[in-house]
Amino acid sequence: MHIYIGVEYFVQDIERRQNPRLPTMNLLLIAALLGAAAAFPAEDDKIVGGYTCAKNSVPYQVSLNIGYHYCGGSLINSQWVLSAAHCYKSRYSVRLGDHNIATNEGTEQFIDSVKVIKHPSYNSRNFDSDIMLIKLSKPATLNSYVKAIAMPTSCAAAGTSCLISGWGNTLSNGGKYSQST
Repeated sequence: MHIYIGVEYFVQDIERRQNPRLPTMNLLLIAALLGAAAAFPAEDDKIVGGYTCAKNSVPYQVSLNIGYHYCGGSLINSQWVLSAAHCYKSRYSVRLGDHNIATNEGTEQFIDSVKVIKHPSYNSRNFDSDIMLIKLSKPATLNSYVKAIAMPTSCAAAGTSCLISGWGNTLSNGGKYSQST
């Protein structure tokens, strides 16, 4: 759970670099907090035993598009999306407010990325620091379909149930592909 705490520092550091008047961040702290971040390769798009979420129940879930759905991410504030560095592309069309990516439901917002930043310590061989930030070209309009994910103020206790969301296969043999979050 350190990942979400560290993300806030990562965003603040990026913003500090763009605006030097902000206080200097301790980069060692950022590296320590984000160092535990890891994910699975992009071709492993399964959440085995998963299920289709209730419509619009994960309003922070976004689809990163490069002409088609490529990867998922989470909206962490109106201008930043968190995703995995193994999904890196230089630009995306970010699709927010969506439940079923196979159809236009009228709740979607499409916003291009203006900047994509991989964690500086990302290692593609072992997926250490597998995290990146995507800055939107304009702020998302927050509403009942598009919301930032709630950021924790401390680490979750051992044994805490967590929700993982995205679009992909729910069976280990690649079957039952869900186009809904």
